[in-house]
Amino acid sequence: MDIGLIGLGLMGRAMALRLVAAGHGVAGYDINEDARMQAAGIGVDVQETAADVARGTRLILLSLLTSDNRRELLWGAQALADALQPGTVILDTTTGKPEDIEEDSRRLATAGIKLTDVCLSGSSQVMQEGRAIALIGDNEKDADYNEVIEGLSKARYYFQKPGEGNRVKLIVNLVFGLNRLVLAEALGLAERAGFNLTTILEILKSGETYSVAMDTKGPKMIARVYEPAVARLGQHAKDVHLIMEYARQLGASVPVTETHAQIIDALVREGLGDLDNAAIFKAYHS
Repeated sequence: MDIGLIGLGLMGRAMALRLVAAGHGVAGYDINEDARMQAAGIGVDVQETAADVARGTRLILLSLLTSDNRRELLWGAQALADALQPGTVILDTTTGKPEDIEEDSRRLATAGIKLTDVCLSGSSQVMQEGRAIALIGDNEKDADYNEVIEGLSKARYYFQKPGEGNRVKLIVNLVFGLNRLVLAEALGLAERAGFNLTTILEILKSGETYSVAMDTKGPKMIARVYEPAVARLGQHAKDVHLIMEYARQLGASVPVTETHAQIIDALVREGLGDLDNAAIFKAYHS
């Protein structure tokens, strides 16, 4: 199957690797020249413009940073919406504002184009390893793109309508972020007490305190090595603010996430946003 992929950053390239390995033809585009070059090196047929991607396929995956990026792509200078063929299906993996994808989905539907959120839970490394989970704002019986998503995820959950996949992704990302924060704080306390951090991490992993963050982020924290990033600190800072906005809409209390936002925002202001999100540990060591 020929698949379009717009957004060839960390997650976009990881998706492209799996799609190419599964035998799909992938036509891709990114505004960043280095991202385009790296994608070409893994077998992506890199296009000159996003519109060129739209002209060659009727199934397009988006891997962007924000809802605003999607809107700029569709109706801004790149005018992707003008190049889309009726019957095109757009699967947006971006973690953005749920109400934005609801509105954008309705707007595109008037032109015979389907847009829905297919949020992929996990880092670029998780994606490469086939362990991502798909949170889909669609009805399963209408998901004729299932074969493609099965190749990108180990499990799929359907939430009936656009926007709901994003809402569930925010809940999931709340837990991911706080697992990293708690681990960083525990290791910071242990270091100040003079304990061997490798031993402390082993203890934490061996009992009821375990979380996957201990496997993926613990060694990076102990080594203080935050590059290359598989998921960036700045991107999670964006997610944390989306989580708080969602909570405010519902009247839900998220005091720990509010504290997390203060900590992560301070690190981003220091210019650390491009580091791996394990760099939350920098809040606890000099």
